[in-house]
Order: sequence, then C-alpha cells, then structure tokens
Amino acid sequence: MAYYNKQEVKDYVNSSAKGMEAKGIKPLNPVVEVLKRLDDEEDMVGFFWVDYSGTSESGDKIKMEGKSWYRINHDIYTDDRFAIDLYQAMKADLTVTDIIKKRELDKELAKQGIVDIENLEDTFDKNISKDGD
Repeated sequence: MAYYNKQEVKDYVNSSAKGMEAKGIKPLNPVVEVLKRLDDEEDMVGFFWVDYSGTSESGDKIKMEGKSWYRINHDIYTDDRFAIDLYQAMKADLTVTDIIKKRELDKELAKQGIVDIENLEDTFDKNISKDGD
C-alpha cells in the first residue's frame, strides 16, 4: 500500500522497534523522536536501523533497513516515490518529469561535491527551460 494514516505509521514504527529490541538492534533514530515528528506533523518522517545479525568477519550481510514517509496532508502519508514526486510537482507547479530531472541533477552534483545551492538552482532552471523549448 502506498498511503498510510498517522496511526498506521506509528504501528509500523512500534512493531519494528519491538522486533529490533528482540534482536538487540538499536534504531538510528529513537522511536520517541519519530513519534514526536509524527505528532508535530512534520513533512518527512523516517525510521531506520542497521541489522548486523547476518554479519560475517568480512562485513557481509550488513543491512540498513527502515522506511520514510512524506506527509501529504493532516492524516495521509506516503512512501511511494511517484506519489511523492507528483505531490512535489503539484506544489511547485512543475511536471513530475521536472522533479525527477531535478533529483537526478542533485544526485550528479552531490557526486561531484558541489554544495552551492544557488548554482544548483540556476542549473536546474536552465535545464528546465531548455526542455520546455
């Protein structure tokens, strides 16, 4: 399912935390913090942990697990990438393609170590303008 209400997100966090506790795993972000973010209705909420249970001496089988949700409105959250892209596009009056291209550009610039946000925005605007012609 791609859409969740606040209680379903809380249930996932709490049940995951119980499962981790049974394995002796600690979350990367405390459960209390995640639940507070939900109660504060922050736009992005995530819950993550690292599972070392299948680890060998060479470091094989270490898994980062978890989930993040984007708040669409008061009681609707999604973890679906397309739904998030569509929502962001509607808020910014762009197309989903524009949002995807911006994310790809962000990824490329991050790989290059560029952190100049103004340059990033200018590059994005130029690329969007070229595609629209």
